[in-house]
Amino acid sequence: WALARVAAPVPLPRPVLPETAAEWGYLLYLAGVLGLLAWNLGAYVRLRSLLRRGVPAAEAPIRAVAERYGLPVCPAVEVEGLATAFVCGVFRPVLALPAGETADEKVLLHELLHLKHRDAAWGLVICLFRCLHWCNPLLWHCANLAGNDLESLCDQRVLERLEGEERRDYGRI
Repeated sequence: WALARVAAPVPLPRPVLPETAAEWGYLLYLAGVLGLLAWNLGAYVRLRSLLRRGVPAAEAPIRAVAERYGLPVCPAVEVEGLATAFVCGVFRPVLALPAGETADEKVLLHELLHLKHRDAAWGLVICLFRCLHWCNPLLWHCANLAGNDLESLCDQRVLERLEGEERRDYGRI
């Protein structure tokens, strides 16, 4: 039974206060990264909790749009107080729709295209870069532009699938 014998206890490093400005700066940076990660994780958990309280949405209009354009579907819920529809989640995405409103086919197309092209995953990557570079205003500006580019690209994909007057109607939405 004596396969492994501990000859001496494993020494644990003692916590030591930083001594140099660089060490203090690193601790400040690390606190910012962890704080922003915690804040974003908390916001995501609250959002998913809100979506769990939603009412399952009618699947027929969503499936009709998905079949018409050859797009994937995900569970959909109607939630009180939402201003607009959106897809939430990377691994278990949910389509959130404003409660009491009939979802326009073009809005559903837009959100299903976000789902197809995994834009939520790109949003997660952008969020992680913001957390890692919380003290870099240039990166925050670039992250905002990247988020806008994701939306513009999705709008372009919608317009490529629409014809005639439907394109004009989408522009009004």
